[in-house]
Amino acid sequence: MINRTAGLVLGLQLAVAVAGWLIAFGLAGPQAAWSALTGGMISVLSTAYFALRVFSGRRGKPAKVIVKSFYVGEAQKILLTVILFVVAIVWLKVDFLPMFLTYMAGFMAFWLALLPMLSGANE
Repeated sequence: MINRTAGLVLGLQLAVAVAGWLIAFGLAGPQAAWSALTGGMISVLSTAYFALRVFSGRRGKPAKVIVKSFYVGEAQKILLTVILFVVAIVWLKVDFLPMFLTYMAGFMAFWLALLPMLSGANE
């Protein structure tokens, strides 16, 4: 089960992916739109994997185990992201710039969604 914060992050990243698709379609056509959507979905998929890996079944576990799951989950997320980029570039034949820009916008959305929690605004 994904917690509320992870759901917010994933929803925001999905909105960024769709917005990137719409903007790229309007500015450069279907190939750029497909590329932008691919980049946005890379950010969504890698975040979803991390959330499922880290937040499933961690209740009642020692802090050391929880911290280790965060480190392992983040390393696996980075590896998954690299693999998805390679698949997108090699097999899906996307345009790099729209894909990368939308991925980066999704990545920034991840941190912007977490900012209130990290600053203590949710207390």
